[in-house]
Amino acid sequence: MRCKTIEQLGYTVMPLNPDPYILNSVFTKLQYHFSIGPGVLRLNRKICSLLQQQAFDVVLVDNKSYLLSSTLKYIRKKYPAATICNILTDDPFGRYRKSWGLTRKTAAFFDIHFVQRRQNKAELLAAGARQVEFCFRSFDPSFHRPVELSTGDKIKYGTAVGFVGSYEEHREAAVAQLIQQGIPVAVTGNDWQKGKYWNIIQSFYKGPSVYGEAYIKTINGMDIALHFLRRGNRDEQDSRSFEIPACRVFMLAEHSYLHELFFEEDKEAVFFNNSDELAGKINYYLQHPAQRQAIAAAGYQRCLSSGYSHQERLREVFKIIAAHKAQ
Repeated sequence: MRCKTIEQLGYTVMPLNPDPYILNSVFTKLQYHFSIGPGVLRLNRKICSLLQQQAFDVVLVDNKSYLLSSTLKYIRKKYPAATICNILTDDPFGRYRKSWGLTRKTAAFFDIHFVQRRQNKAELLAAGARQVEFCFRSFDPSFHRPVELSTGDKIKYGTAVGFVGSYEEHREAAVAQLIQQGIPVAVTGNDWQKGKYWNIIQSFYKGPSVYGEAYIKTINGMDIALHFLRRGNRDEQDSRSFEIPACRVFMLAEHSYLHELFFEEDKEAVFFNNSDELAGKINYYLQHPAQRQAIAAAGYQRCLSSGYSHQERLREVFKIIAAHKAQ
């Protein structure tokens, strides 16, 4: 979606998907977790081949970089005026940092890193990064949107309280506690079977991660959409921070500094700090549908008016790139 958005902004883009090189191979785990292996080498050769065929003003990596230092040096030598950037949506210094060694090692070869975590700015600068700016998550208004569910869809997707997201221990503990308190939570996402409270959650589990229109219908089917951040990534916001309100659905989200910055509390979204507070707010807003719907509508309008779309975020990214080039 970010690639298509850059094209919509008027830029000519040559996209390269790394997945065929990194995934679906006997070396997948090695390549994905350690950025080494034959697929990584093939990917870097392909990048160098593309650069021989056409000149580029910007080389933009979206999240994990599999670019070797030799490739980055080649780009710099061949196109000294090109700006090399990385939009990091994940956390190279968090719980899963072992998978990000190459990104940290090559930080100094990028002109600009765009990050989402306040900690990452200092961490990347300490790793040799030249310039670090913020670019937070966003949504696509043509995709993340309110939809009217059919009768059949309401039966399939409709729920008073739901959560979409993969398993994490603190998410599982909170959901299990809610269920034990008599609040059924419809759960959609990967890996929940491995948790220690699976016996409690199993009958409320709707299945693995969903994509496309099934994802949009899942969110639109919720009266209350719970939003737990990913602690392993030290997240203070993520994609669903904007995708849920963009669907004009009431978001009850884990409290964070950035959530407070992006949405006015109790007017555009509602936040919680612990499981007891979460249960109390669920019960309150289930009993006050008009108030809940007003907050959902206000959150929707905030998304549309405050520059939270892919287009607005990336427009700011390219303003920063243009300023860098002008130096």
